[in-house]
Amino acid sequence: MRSKFSCLMFGTLLLLTMPAATPQVQTIAVAINTEQCRMLADVATSRSTSISLREILGQLPEAPTSILQAEIVAAYNDVPEVCRVNGIVAPDIQFELRMPTTKWNGKFMHYGCGGACGVVYRPQLEEPLARGYATVASDMGHTGAPNNWLFTYANLQALIDFSYRATHVVTLAAKEVVKAYYRQPAKYSYFMGCSTGGVQGVIEAQRYPHDFDGIVAGAPAYSNGPSFIEWSMRANLDVTGHGIVDPEKLPMLRTAVLAACDRLDGLADAVLQDPRACKYDPAQLQCPAGQDLKTCFTPDEVRVVKMLYAGPTNSKGESLSYGQGGLSYGSEYEWSTFYIGARGASGRRGGFFGVGFGNGIYAPDASNAGKPYDFDVDAANDNLYFMGSTLQWLRYAGNPDLRRFRDRGGKMILWHGWDDSEVAPGASADYYETTTNTMGGPAATQRFFRLFMLPSTAHCRRGPGGDAVDWITYLENWVEKGAAPDAVIAHHLVKEQNYLGLPRLRYPLPPDSFDRTRPVYPYPAIARFRGKGDTKHAASWRKGQVKE
Repeated sequence: MRSKFSCLMFGTLLLLTMPAATPQVQTIAVAINTEQCRMLADVATSRSTSISLREILGQLPEAPTSILQAEIVAAYNDVPEVCRVNGIVAPDIQFELRMPTTKWNGKFMHYGCGGACGVVYRPQLEEPLARGYATVASDMGHTGAPNNWLFTYANLQALIDFSYRATHVVTLAAKEVVKAYYRQPAKYSYFMGCSTGGVQGVIEAQRYPHDFDGIVAGAPAYSNGPSFIEWSMRANLDVTGHGIVDPEKLPMLRTAVLAACDRLDGLADAVLQDPRACKYDPAQLQCPAGQDLKTCFTPDEVRVVKMLYAGPTNSKGESLSYGQGGLSYGSEYEWSTFYIGARGASGRRGGFFGVGFGNGIYAPDASNAGKPYDFDVDAANDNLYFMGSTLQWLRYAGNPDLRRFRDRGGKMILWHGWDDSEVAPGASADYYETTTNTMGGPAATQRFFRLFMLPSTAHCRRGPGGDAVDWITYLENWVEKGAAPDAVIAHHLVKEQNYLGLPRLRYPLPPDSFDRTRPVYPYPAIARFRGKGDTKHAASWRKGQVKE
């Protein structure tokens, strides 16, 4: 069911504190009963005689909105009772807004989605709701599985909504409902997301700097340049379409990489602080001539591994990506997810509707359909990929000019895992460096924008490094108290989060849920072992540089 929103609130305001299980934040006690939430349902069915909200939403510049449903949802676990509002922003952006009925912290958060979106990621709303946030999420303008990109076919409006419009207009509409419901606007507005959600956050800072006071953007799935997933898949295929590298050899490769590079940060712990400092040559593992053993690589396997580390290039060896566009040293444990022995595929002109990877979304010239992607011709001629290039440029997230976001007081935390096998981590480093050069240098940039590269962390989560960071509290402290994050503490979880990051973590984490902590410093600094103390404790690490 698609939803709409709007509630009126009555009650006395009273300051309280959050339960001990969550970071200490102030909340506002509000008295909103079931009938008052149902007033939003009346707005949805046009039974309400009250003008205002329905007319305001219907006439919102940029975001004509309708409320479809509003109802009270009972509290469960540490998630409070909420007034849940479902709505639609024209033409077809579905959203869900949840507003605590009794303990609102006075703040608003928009939570991003992942992949192709297509659904409202409800479980991810639980963490901010447990903190008292009024929280919204959307399907980004279409319905479908997160790995289904069929919505891009001959549908320019859907491309526009997904690329940049949906996040902005849903935020405009949701803020109006929050203001009507609580009879006051949110004091602070935040955005948080990873992967596609990371792109949503970065684009908001670039295009709509007034929407949010603070943004946490994780592992943004940038659309600049040929897909490095497509490149990496193609690299491992022979002329018959079969994989080249034996997946059983990947542990051998990672062991060799760690033996060569693990101590660069002062400690051998299977965690590389900055894999770009690793200069290991996989040719050292090449088999003797004419042999193909489980303990070494064939010449073809060595060639593939080098291509995976290098990232997309044309036939001249020129890089087609920004920053270090390939897979990182130390990330070999992740390669079987997409590239080695899994589901290798080759980019086809006009293809990837079911898989969702690659630039070639739709070829207007039927003679191009089914032909392999040409990294010489096609990379220089996006016209071969009409819908693909349209998505690429509409969703462009590489604008380094953040003056408007900076000047209105916005703060942004960008983070990325160095072992990400789905979005090249070097792209985030490159974007930050380009922004730094644009915005007046490192000191000027770090006053409002900081990048944290998480060592040995995969796409949005997982990996031998620490992937659990209380990003919300760090952002709140920066925006509300002026305390910029000079370091964040990353926790390595005893039980790894699943691919969707469920169940959602609560901070501070229970002591038995993690086995070590480590500081992560603003890029380009890294953590270095002090040489003494418990290596599992963050206090035993200091701020340092890759080369000392």
